[in-house]
Amino acid sequence: MIRQHLQPLYARLKQHYLHSIGFDAPERYRSSFVHWGGGAEAQYICTRLLENLGPGAKALIVGVMGGRDYFLLKNLGFNVTALDIGLQPDIPDIVLTNVEEPLPFPDQTFDAVLIGEVLEHLERDVEALRNVRRVLKDDGRLVVTVPFYNDWEGGHMRIHSPVSCQRLLALGGFVIQDCVERPALFRPNVFNPLQHGVSLVSYLVRGRTSYAASNRLIGLLSWRLGHVRWLGRFRRLGRGYGAYYLCRKGAALDHVEINRSLYTETAR
Repeated sequence: MIRQHLQPLYARLKQHYLHSIGFDAPERYRSSFVHWGGGAEAQYICTRLLENLGPGAKALIVGVMGGRDYFLLKNLGFNVTALDIGLQPDIPDIVLTNVEEPLPFPDQTFDAVLIGEVLEHLERDVEALRNVRRVLKDDGRLVVTVPFYNDWEGGHMRIHSPVSCQRLLALGGFVIQDCVERPALFRPNVFNPLQHGVSLVSYLVRGRTSYAASNRLIGLLSWRLGHVRWLGRFRRLGRGYGAYYLCRKGAALDHVEINRSLYTETAR
């Protein structure tokens, strides 16, 4: 009963916050801008990884479910193309294709490509990365997010670790420029009731929410602690362990030559 009465108020808080920062998104996607645990702090990190790409930069989002990255980049002024294997509600003009197949774009079309929680679902992940590499500009940026040691989701075809992700990206022809591990130290979603409550009080007292300040704080904390590698031994204890990767184009790793040099007589 209480939850039923709070839902309209929560919707009003989200709408007021987005309006205050000049953003907009359909109601079903607004929570990603204020909810922690794969939402607002992920948007902060994504914005940092893509900073200095000016308005109008062309971005491809591979796997648009949830709308988090799509509506973030739209509101930041990117020229966004969404690609998925099926339709998603309120996402117009989706390019319906499998990223494991040749993509229907000319070479070097995009300034940035985002692949969020997709690679682990693919059978031909290296081929998918090489397809993306072709349509990314030579000075473009690839942002990838991947969960680690996740074998409980039925759609996952690969179980990744930090090392396996490094090798996969290298096989696809990418060089890692930055890596931000998640969660920072704890899963921030446990604090969502508190931060929504604080925003509610702020809205009732001052006429504006506190989401801008709290999102900036949790985003900065996630960014800085995500770069502290030794915390990975503690992150691995929870289900939220994973990483954001920023990559540029490079030479593809020759796995045949590596294995020939390690395991055959020709290398001796």
